[in-house]
Amino acid sequence: MAVELLRCQVQHLYVEQAARRKGKHGPVMLSMKREVYHDLEALLWVLVYAMMIHHYNSLTHESDRNDYKAKIDHHFGHGSAGTIVEKRQALYIAHSRVGQNRISQWFPDPKERNFFIACMSLIAEHDREEVERKNFAFNGKITSRTLLWDASDDDSDSSPDEGAGDQSGTYGQGKDTSVVQKSVVTIRKSPPVITYESVAAILKESIDEL
Repeated sequence: MAVELLRCQVQHLYVEQAARRKGKHGPVMLSMKREVYHDLEALLWVLVYAMMIHHYNSLTHESDRNDYKAKIDHHFGHGSAGTIVEKRQALYIAHSRVGQNRISQWFPDPKERNFFIACMSLIAEHDREEVERKNFAFNGKITSRTLLWDASDDDSDSSPDEGAGDQSGTYGQGKDTSVVQKSVVTIRKSPPVITYESVAAILKESIDEL
């Protein structure tokens, strides 16, 4: 799932839990509409996962297979929406933070490595463009400068994902109810960086290298 949709789920959980603590009904559906660029980003994640599985299947030593399986499970295993967001972010900043050595271990094939870097660079740029425009002042706690702060309900330090199951597929809109719905997040303010053209360019470049 796209990082933007996952982050929307995390924010939805904050609002929902805050409402429950007040004995009120929270929003029953996410306010963010699924867009084409969400599906395109999901496609890139699937391709990266497939490359890692391909490399895993090529390993012959049991110790190497176990080590690599642990990497796959860490980055693509199940978890709450917040956990998955963190894992996605760790992947898309890998080429700029941990350098080529780590990525070379993940993708020894230079063509696959270049494809991974191209995909992660595109996703990182797409996500950064939107997050920077939201101008969050989040510093590890809910404050009066964040979108989700409520002056009458700031007594909980618990994570919105505590006790939550895997939320990675629950982003569809629900049915209308009599409860007044409040937006959890605003719509995307900047044009998407992930487009048919940008994804096609990455795929074409990778095919040309074969």
